[in-house]
Amino acid sequence: MIVSLGVEDELQVVDALTGALAPFDIERAKAALPDGPGAITCEIHKCTVELQTPICTSPDAIASSLSFLRSFARKQAARQGQDVLAAGLHPFSTWQSQPVYQDPESYPTYAWLLQEYGEVARSALSFGLHVHLGLPDAKLRIPVLNALRSVLPDVLALSANSPFHEGRDTGLASWRHSVLGRYPRMGIPDAWPDEQAYFNHIARLRRLGSIASHQGMWDDLRLHHRYGTLEVRICDAVYSLERIWLIVALLQCEVMVLAQEAARGSLPEPEPRIWIEENKWRARRYGLAASLVDWRRDEAVATQARYDRWLARLFPVAKKLGLWPRLEVAVAAALMKGTEADQQRRWRGKSVSFESVVKGLIAASAEPWAASSPVRRTRRDIQGEAPGEEGTAAFADASSFSNSHRA
Repeated sequence: MIVSLGVEDELQVVDALTGALAPFDIERAKAALPDGPGAITCEIHKCTVELQTPICTSPDAIASSLSFLRSFARKQAARQGQDVLAAGLHPFSTWQSQPVYQDPESYPTYAWLLQEYGEVARSALSFGLHVHLGLPDAKLRIPVLNALRSVLPDVLALSANSPFHEGRDTGLASWRHSVLGRYPRMGIPDAWPDEQAYFNHIARLRRLGSIASHQGMWDDLRLHHRYGTLEVRICDAVYSLERIWLIVALLQCEVMVLAQEAARGSLPEPEPRIWIEENKWRARRYGLAASLVDWRRDEAVATQARYDRWLARLFPVAKKLGLWPRLEVAVAAALMKGTEADQQRRWRGKSVSFESVVKGLIAASAEPWAASSPVRRTRRDIQGEAPGEEGTAAFADASSFSNSHRA
């Protein structure tokens, strides 16, 4: 069984001279995109362009597709005196000055959102990376969703990329969720007894007028109401295609492991939402420097140890998919580099200018994807230590991860 993949990549469109957010001519871009490599569309704010990959079977195919689509979007923006970048929030532009799509005939969904949520919809100016994971066996989707909730904070920590908001340093690695949290039906989802209960609740919300007839819920992880995919929505927009590759690879491996456990009936009881929300806060505040809580063992676990345990759990599937040892090396590199929020602060520290942050984000978002050759280094090589047998570093506490942090 292979878990299929798809990604939605929300980019910011900025004026090439000032770096401020700017409205994008999405219709001209749609008409220019050739058939086949994916899609390009809008969001409620006219300064957003959303890239949609085709259905893929590997993280490499996802990264390659996004590389093409980003290059295409950048060329289209350049024709309008603009550029594009990936980050969870813009460092200094304000939502009040951003035009929105509100024509009920051309954009009925956005018109409804503006009518229903008012300033909440207008002010929720944020940009995310959504990962869709397709399971061939529908009966496994809710058990896997319930378990996958537990690694959402780990994934958020890898993606954290929104430290600045409206010209201020928020003190957090990811402020985006403070903006999105104004909407109802957001955040870590509850565990659900089965798929019927999940969709019955959506139907009830529609019947009672809480959501529109075509809508679902907007949780950090949801079972998509039309596609039937598990959609991970917790990530900030990420500029590095290598980091996106890592996030997608971890999620694909984790969902395959969970599907195997669900088929065997060996999944543990889903973690309470309050546990996961606490770890989400820690990831939002500190990014990859966070010590997340292993609630079943009642201890805070340092970042390196937590990812070591996760890699140990994923090793058999990652090796089967041809993602090992690249996955181990990519995790080691991410932990050394830190978050993209950390990098944004380094850019600002060099010039004390938010415009310099925008320039850094534009350049980093323009980096193309170069398909990786087989990796022969280990985590020890990345860290400058003596090389050892590939993969062995991650296995010191595999059994405890399997029992206490299955997600």
